[in-house]
Amino acid sequence: MKILIAEDDAAIANSLRKNFADENIESEITSDGNATLTIFEKEKFDALLLDWRMPQKSGLEVCKILRKKGFNIPIILLTAVTDVKSKVEALNIGADDYITKPFSFDEVLARINAVIRRKSPINIEIIFGKMRLNLVEHKLFVENTEVKLTEKEFDLLKYFIENKGMILNRENICQNVWNYNFTPETNIVESTIKNLRKKIELNCDKKLIKNIYGEGYILLEE
Repeated sequence: MKILIAEDDAAIANSLRKNFADENIESEITSDGNATLTIFEKEKFDALLLDWRMPQKSGLEVCKILRKKGFNIPIILLTAVTDVKSKVEALNIGADDYITKPFSFDEVLARINAVIRRKSPINIEIIFGKMRLNLVEHKLFVENTEVKLTEKEFDLLKYFIENKGMILNRENICQNVWNYNFTPETNIVESTIKNLRKKIELNCDKKLIKNIYGEGYILLEE
C-alpha cells in the first residue's frame, strides 16, 4: 500500500509518515495543492490524505480537479472544520471520507482501509483453466457451456479453486464447505466430491481433483 499525505503542517505529516512506516506502509508527503496535483502525474497511490486548507490550492480544489481528471483514488480530507454543511460539500465534490483534527493514527488507518475496501472492484468470477465460476449467480461455465451444479458442489469447487495445489483433508472441507465443526459419520464429503468430479471431468476432458491416499484431496494446478 502507498499513501500520499498532502499536509502543510510538517509535524502532522511527519508523524503520519512515521506511523505508516511502523505499519510497513509506504508514504510520500506534499505540502501544497499544486505539488499534490503534480505528483499524480508521476506516481500511483492507493489513497490520499488531503488537508482541507493548504497553500496554492485548497484540499477541496485538489479533490475537485482530481475527480474531473478521472482519478478514482480514495480521498480522505483532514480538517479542523466541524460544521455539517462544509462536510457535506466535501463529500459532494468527490471526497470519500473526512477526519476531524485532532485525530488518532488508529482512526486514520481504519478509515483508509475502509475506503479502499469500498473502492475495490467486486470480483464476480473465478477463472480456473477452462472453468469460470460466476459468484453472483452461482453457476459454473466450461468455456461457454453451463455445467449444472448443486449448491454444495458449487461451494466445494470454489473452495478447491481458492486452495488449488493444496491437499485438503476431510475436516478442512467439512468446516469450510458445510460449516461443520465436526466430521460427520456419513460419506457426504466423498459422495459430493465424486459427483463434482464426474461433472467437471466430463466437460474438461481431464482429471483435476486427485485423491491423496490417507491425506485428502487436491485440485491439480493447470
